[in-house]
Amino acid sequence: METASLFNIFLFRKGWVRLWGTRVSSLIIVRLVYCWLETPSQNSIEAAMTLGSSRMLSSKQLIENLIRYNFHKTPYTRSSVWPFKRNSAVIILLFIGMKGELRVLLTKRSRSLRSFSGDVSFPGGKADSIQETFESVARREAEEEIGLPHDSEILHKEFGMRLDNLVMDMPCYLSRTFLSVKPMVCFLYKDKLEKNEDKYKVPLDIRKFFGKLNPGETSSLFSVPLNDLTVHLLSKDDEEVQNYRTEYFERREYKLNWGGIKWLIMHYHFHVANNNEMPWLQIIEDLSSSDEDGIDDAILKFRDLWGLTCKMLFDVSCIANGLMDEKSKKELGHEDLIVGLHDYGNQMQPNGRSEWEIGMINGDKQLKYSDVIPKYYMKTLRGCRSLW
Repeated sequence: METASLFNIFLFRKGWVRLWGTRVSSLIIVRLVYCWLETPSQNSIEAAMTLGSSRMLSSKQLIENLIRYNFHKTPYTRSSVWPFKRNSAVIILLFIGMKGELRVLLTKRSRSLRSFSGDVSFPGGKADSIQETFESVARREAEEEIGLPHDSEILHKEFGMRLDNLVMDMPCYLSRTFLSVKPMVCFLYKDKLEKNEDKYKVPLDIRKFFGKLNPGETSSLFSVPLNDLTVHLLSKDDEEVQNYRTEYFERREYKLNWGGIKWLIMHYHFHVANNNEMPWLQIIEDLSSSDEDGIDDAILKFRDLWGLTCKMLFDVSCIANGLMDEKSKKELGHEDLIVGLHDYGNQMQPNGRSEWEIGMINGDKQLKYSDVIPKYYMKTLRGCRSLW
C-alpha cells in the first residue's frame, strides 16, 4: 500500500482561520473551516488547546473517548477531498496488550516497494473503483497485506475474534505522494469472554492468528502502545504518568521547510527486540532479514515511526487521551489543503501526477504550494499563526 509512513515530511501544528465567500461567475469560493498545520508540540497544545485530561486513562476510557469523537460534517464533496485514483484508506487496529494497555498494530513495508520502502505503516491501500467505500478499501487491503479477514463472520467463526468500528468519521489526510488518505479506527478482541467489559482489559490471547505477511508488500508485523505517542504531554504530577515507561527509546522532533512551509517532524524509535510484544506477533516470520540483505545492521535494530503514520496515530492518541477540546477535534486532517490542490490548483488529478507534484515529491526546493494554489486561498493558509 502507498500509505506507509505517509506524508514523511508533513506533520502539522493546528491553527484555524475562516473565510466567507460567495459564487462569483465560474469561481466558487468555499468557506474555509480550518487551516491544518504542524503536529502540536507540548507548548502549542498547552497554548492552543484546553486539555481534557492530564492523567493516565484506562484502556476502556481511551476507547470510550474515541467512540465519542465526532468530526465536523465536511462542507466538501467526496470527490473533492477523496478524489478517485488519488484516494486510499488505512485501518488503525487497536487491541489490549499483556499489561492491559491499548496497543496498535503496525507493519513495516517491504524494501522492494517503489514508495516508502522499509517504512512503518498501517495496513491499507488505494481504492480500486470509484464505488468503493473507504471501509471496504481498508478491509480489503488489510486482508491482502496481513491476512485480516474482510468477512466479519470468518473472523468470528474461524478465529474467535470480533472487530468493532470505533471511529469512522476521521477526516482525510494528505500524503507526501499526493494521495488523500482516510483512516478508520477499529478495536480487535476475543469474543468468548465472561463479561463484555472484559474486552477492554483482558489481553488479546490468540491461539489461532489470522496474521500472514505478503512478502511483496509487508516485511514484518509489530505493535506499540497508543499512549506512547502522547504520554509526554500528560501531567507529571500524576503517579501513573511518573511510573509509565515508554517502549520507544528515543523521541525527537525538528522543523523542515517544504513547499515554502515549515513543518514539524516527529520520530519515535522502537527497538525490534521487545519483551512487551504479543506472543502471537512474535511467532510470525519476520521477513526483514531476507528483505534487507546488505543493509547496515544498526538500521535493523530499531523501527522508526514517523511521517503520516505517526501524524495520524498521534492525533488518535490525543483524542483518546482527552487532549483535544471539541473544537480542536473537528479541525483535524488536511481536507482544506486537499481541496485547494484538487479543486483550485488542478492537482491530484486521475490522469497521473503533474510535473509540479513530481518535483515536490522529489524535494525540489524551488517549488511552492503557491505555484498552483490561488493567491486568495494561499493567503488564508498563511494567515494561520502556526504556519510559519
